[in-house]
Formats: sequence, structure tokens, C-alpha cells
Amino acid sequence: MQRYGAMRALARHFFFFLFLTFTALPGYAQELTQRDWMIALVDASGWSYGLPDEPQDPDYINILTGNRELRFEAEDVFSKDEDNVSIMSFKNFGSFSGQSWLHGTREPTRVHLRFNLPVSGEYLIKAHLRQEGHLFNIAGEQVTADAENEFTEVKLGSFELQSGAQEILVTLPPNGSIDYISLNAPNLAAITPDGGWLPDEPLSWQVLQTTLLQAWQLAELFPANPSPLVIEAEDLKQSEVKVVNIPHLGQPSGGKWLRAGPLPAEVRFPITLKESGFFDLSLRAMGNPIYISIGDHQKLLLEAKPYLDNVTFKSLFLFAGKSHITLKLPPGGGVDQLRLTGRQIDATRANTLLDFEQKEKPEARDLDSLATLLAAFGIER
Repeated sequence: MQRYGAMRALARHFFFFLFLTFTALPGYAQELTQRDWMIALVDASGWSYGLPDEPQDPDYINILTGNRELRFEAEDVFSKDEDNVSIMSFKNFGSFSGQSWLHGTREPTRVHLRFNLPVSGEYLIKAHLRQEGHLFNIAGEQVTADAENEFTEVKLGSFELQSGAQEILVTLPPNGSIDYISLNAPNLAAITPDGGWLPDEPLSWQVLQTTLLQAWQLAELFPANPSPLVIEAEDLKQSEVKVVNIPHLGQPSGGKWLRAGPLPAEVRFPITLKESGFFDLSLRAMGNPIYISIGDHQKLLLEAKPYLDNVTFKSLFLFAGKSHITLKLPPGGGVDQLRLTGRQIDATRANTLLDFEQKEKPEARDLDSLATLLAAFGIER
């Protein structure tokens, strides 16, 4: 299966460069779109193994935004030709996701769950099951899983998975059922233009500049704004956390900080940016794990210390306008301060750094040159 995926990826790579060669011929004046650049980024960076057989725009966007939070409904990914299961939709065994769930027979029943994984990584896999005695085969490892008579989410463990076609084999116990499987790993840094990917929009030099500065992590080379945005957490009106001052857990910057109680809690920092740009996000926080959501386009994982300490995420691209940076704190976790420090990106210097020639709009030969550089130097994620 991996070999077949590699052949598909090589074929896509070949036909993409064939397209670039053809469109670079004299007299060919088709205007490039963001879709062309999405395809070039994925193919030239060697990420096309994570694409399905017939990729659509969302498949490319999933890879470029580093999304590694996935859920697959069993009724959508099981083998209809091989698996002797029934598709059910009644709620006698508790709530379920999607449109339905799969139910086995009076004998142990095999189910083949096949899906495509956009991005490689070490994934925590969970399954929504009912009944004891499920057997999973994941990446060559066998795992047993027990659930209640009602649907229960069960952790199966962490597994190193490569992008591309996947198969998880599940043996349901007599009268066992499966609703979904979920795979979660920390999201990778997003590569996205201002306002997100708009595949049908004309491709501009600004889109190329913004995405390449993210891909090659070059924004750190530009000077930091001397006037950062600083928000003290204790100044926020939050109902799920308490304002505390506990000296032995670290000295808070403003004398007080916010801490979650025995349950997870959410803290929302309102952010207003006059213009989109690159920012370093610094948090003084404690607890593990802390899930961070930036607007609707980027998610991060912070594994903070058991006491207040400063952690910085460098050169994140944030969109203009009003939004929130939301922290989901674990029980006992806390946050003292948020600091956003902008990077002063000079367009002329950035174009020189990226070796852009100033033309009215990018042409196919420009994508060809950039794709060659991406293939030669790669992108670390």
C-alpha cells in the first residue's frame, strides 16, 4: 500500500512539472491561481504522499495548515465488500457521532477501516466503542480495548504513522459496535496567505512572499516591534478560573494570575490587530497540556512546566481584525500573561531575501524556479 502511494505521489509530481513546463512556453498566458501555488508547495516539498487518489482543495489545505486533528466515522471508511457488519442509527446504546454506527454479528467480526492520513506524526488514537474485547491492529501492533455496554471513548495508544493510505483492522467482539476513530497529534505551524487559502483567487507576489516566509521560517530575521501587545490574564473577566497569588508556583508579572480548579478551564484573550503580519507569541503559564487556538486558523500545543514560566512561539502569521487567542487549561493549570510582539517585515528586503524579481504578477516559470528550490532545500516542519 505504501509503495502504491509512493507511485501515485511520483506521478502527481511529474504531471505538475509537466504543467509548469507547458505553461512557461511563449504565448501561453493563463493566469496563475492560489491553487497552482498550493499544488506546487505540496508537491515540491515532498508532502504529496498525504494526498488521496483524487485530491481536492481541502486535501491540500489540510497539509499546508498542518492539521493533525482527525476523526473518521466508521460507517464512512469500512470496507463494504469485505466486512459483515450492519449500519445502525438508533440511540439505545447512547449518543454517537456522524449519521450512524457499525454493529457486528454474534461471532467475532473483522472490520477494515481505510482512510488517508494527510500529515505524518505520532498520533494518539481513540475509538468510540461498545462491549468488551475489541482487538485492533494498528501499524503492525495489536491492541485490545474494552468498553461499556453503552458507547464509550477508549484510548488505544500512541502510534507513529506515515502520511498516505492507512488501514486499521478491528475485530469486533460478539455483538460489538464501533462508531468512530480519532487521531490527534500537535498541529504543525500553518502555511497560509493573509485571510486563508482562496484557491480560485489570482496568485500574487504577496501570497508567495507570506507563505515562503512561513515555510522557511524567515520572519525571525526581521526586527521585532519595540512596542508589543501585553495582556495580563487577571484583568480578563473569566468565569471558569480564579484570580490567585501563589508565590511558590512562580512570581506573576502583575502580582496575580488565573488558575483552573479541579476541572479543565478556558481562558480567552481578545485580540485586535490593525493588519495581518508575523508575531512572536509569548505566554507565562503552567500546566500540561495547554491547547492554544488562534482565531479559527491555527492551533498549538504547549507543554508548560508545573510552575509559571515563559514560553515563546516564534513568527506566527496572524490575521487582521478582532479575534481571540484561547487557552484550554488542564486541571490546576494557569496563565499569567500574554505578549504579542510583531515582526517588522520590509517587503523590499523580503523580496531580495527570496530572490523575487519585481514583475506585475507571478508566471509559471517563477513557480518552476520556486518549486526547484523547495525540492532542493525542503521545508522542516
